[in-house]
Amino acid sequence: MPASRQSYKCDRCHQVYSTSSHLRRHEATHVPRKDFACQFCGRSFARSDVLRRHFPACKRKGRNPIPSEGTRGRKRKACDACVKSRTQCDGDLPCETCLHRGLECSLNFIREQERTARSNQNEQERLDDSSVNKIPVHFLLNFTDPASKRLYDVQRVLTGCDKDLGKYASCGKYEIPNVDSSTEQWMGLFHLFIDTAALDNPDQDKSLMYGLADTQELSNTVSRILGLMKDMFESRFNYKGHHTMEGAESFFSPTNITLFVSAFFEHSYKGIRFIHKASFNVHTISAQLLLAITLMGATCVSPQDASSAEGYSDVAEYLIFDGPEFGKGFNIDNPSLARENMEILQAAMLISVIQWSKGDVTIKRRIRTHRFPALVCAARALRLTQVTNHAVSDTESLDLDRYFYRESLVRAMAWLYLMDSHLAVYYRNPPQFKIAEACFGLPQHEELYDTMEPSALVNASRNATNGGLTLILKSVIQCLMEKDGGRFEELISQPFTLFGLFLVIASLHCILFDFQALDTCVDLSGPFGSLDTALDRWKQMWDLTYTTIMPSDIRKSGYMVHALELWWLAKKLTQKPTGIYLESGFALDSTATFHEMVRELKDFQPVQ
Repeated sequence: MPASRQSYKCDRCHQVYSTSSHLRRHEATHVPRKDFACQFCGRSFARSDVLRRHFPACKRKGRNPIPSEGTRGRKRKACDACVKSRTQCDGDLPCETCLHRGLECSLNFIREQERTARSNQNEQERLDDSSVNKIPVHFLLNFTDPASKRLYDVQRVLTGCDKDLGKYASCGKYEIPNVDSSTEQWMGLFHLFIDTAALDNPDQDKSLMYGLADTQELSNTVSRILGLMKDMFESRFNYKGHHTMEGAESFFSPTNITLFVSAFFEHSYKGIRFIHKASFNVHTISAQLLLAITLMGATCVSPQDASSAEGYSDVAEYLIFDGPEFGKGFNIDNPSLARENMEILQAAMLISVIQWSKGDVTIKRRIRTHRFPALVCAARALRLTQVTNHAVSDTESLDLDRYFYRESLVRAMAWLYLMDSHLAVYYRNPPQFKIAEACFGLPQHEELYDTMEPSALVNASRNATNGGLTLILKSVIQCLMEKDGGRFEELISQPFTLFGLFLVIASLHCILFDFQALDTCVDLSGPFGSLDTALDRWKQMWDLTYTTIMPSDIRKSGYMVHALELWWLAKKLTQKPTGIYLESGFALDSTATFHEMVRELKDFQPVQ
């Protein structure tokens, strides 16, 4: 009987070899077993996959996030010769197969792969570092895409419904905070076993809000809208085809009015927050305002409804701007902030947004050069540039009716100022409002203004205080641009909303536009330095506010959560004031020049 073959085992890893020479070669290149330790409790594990399974159950983990697992999948460890011959490799260097065959055992291919991977990673990091604080400008470029988008697509972007944009809204690499894994699992089980629709039926709530439940009165309200449109159709339009009065009677049906008004407050309201939801009623507002709200809501429901709304928006524009109410309310010596004046102004603001979102160059030019200047004149005539909301204080009981009225005025003026800055940023239109007349207050107390539940209204009103201080836009800008940071330390302690901070960064862009226009003939190194300081301080305010606001409130802010992209643009332009040449940028009707400017600025040296 032949003698059994002798084997040689490694004492450290217990690998078995047929000859002692193989064992010696193995021991010369042997790497001890690597232990994987839990960073929370310190316990060691032999394998990384066992450690990953331990993390969720670790008692010392608490609410800390589970460390990244890295790239999953099988890691290649076979040598070059074994890969080429498709032979199993033990992973040692040299391996048993190469030793037996007398081949050179190498890992050159693996190292080349690693070098390529590192090179790609470094290239990606270099590209990421080319922007200020690694901030992409997806919203700016997507919103202003020169390709003619449908009105429905534009409204989806503006209302924050574009799923690809939300993760870029916050500071640096911030994202909207997610709940921890245990909460996520619990919520998944909750929705799996409990019919949450029965607890909170949105369709039922919509039918009870805004006066939409009264079907008989709603039919009368629809008749008011159709009556206005019929007069305009007969006097100015001679439509043939789909957009006729017969089509309007079908489009503006009570069922569609209910759907479109609800869609307006669910989607469009995120970026147009100057109409108080809780007190809104379709039967008590003017027919012009209801028409504008209906068309705006329709643009968010479906591409088909958006197309129909686009067809009727021309009629609505002329009906609102050229109607007797607009002229009678503002073309007098001393117009008042009466309800009817504010409603026709709000209707004109909404219809301007719809018309501006359309791809027709002629309409865009008409809104920019004719309709918006009319809105600016109306705001000045009504003295909206000086309106503030002093209804909230620490010493007096809150008068809710007065608060909602004054806050709606403040927000209407804020929106007009934002529209002015929008034209300056994207179309290089000289700002019509000057910072010297920006004596209106900043929007405040989002929770109080947006709440719909009576019980929540009581709690929100109790918490609504402003420390006796009403923030004025002009004063905030002055504090940000001052060399002495004393007043800024007081300012940063005040509560801000994303709406208010978006307004501030927009006003800084208007100032930047004026500086750029003067930079061709005047040395503005000092003013540009003050503006750069203001931008840095605004960034501090944004970081502080963004990290303290509830995720649900962030999602309600629509496009205003992308204010950091406007900050990026302003920072770049303060370092390169000639980023866009004004002599070739005035009176634009497209955003092609804006896109060219952004591409140049993205390749410019990053701000330190």
